[in-house]
Amino acid sequence: MPIRSTGMEELQRKLHRLRRLNTDTRIAEKALKAGADIVRDEMERIAPESPFNKEHLAENIIIGEIIEGRIRISYHKDFFYGKFLEWGTSKMEKQPFMEVAYLNVKHKALEAMAHVYQTELRKIL
Repeated sequence: MPIRSTGMEELQRKLHRLRRLNTDTRIAEKALKAGADIVRDEMERIAPESPFNKEHLAENIIIGEIIEGRIRISYHKDFFYGKFLEWGTSKMEKQPFMEVAYLNVKHKALEAMAHVYQTELRKIL
């Protein structure tokens, strides 16, 4: 008795598209950027500000390039004192904002990343 299968060509086409995703980093980078935007926004929101009328650290939090599947969110080099705020010094209590921001929104960032993957996969499949 012969076996009949339906939809095999469609399945093979979808599997071929998925195989292409393994070499295409565009979706992963788009997802990383979406998550990084959420973390950066939270860092900007809770970063300590000086009482002086000047440019503040919160206005200079940047998202770096994606290198080896990782993305860095930090402050501009001119605002190096951010590390002193985050960790404190022998003469100053710490005022953490970077780790706190990440912990505050890590679930939202992951949801945003998952949403990008779902959206992009729907386009392909």
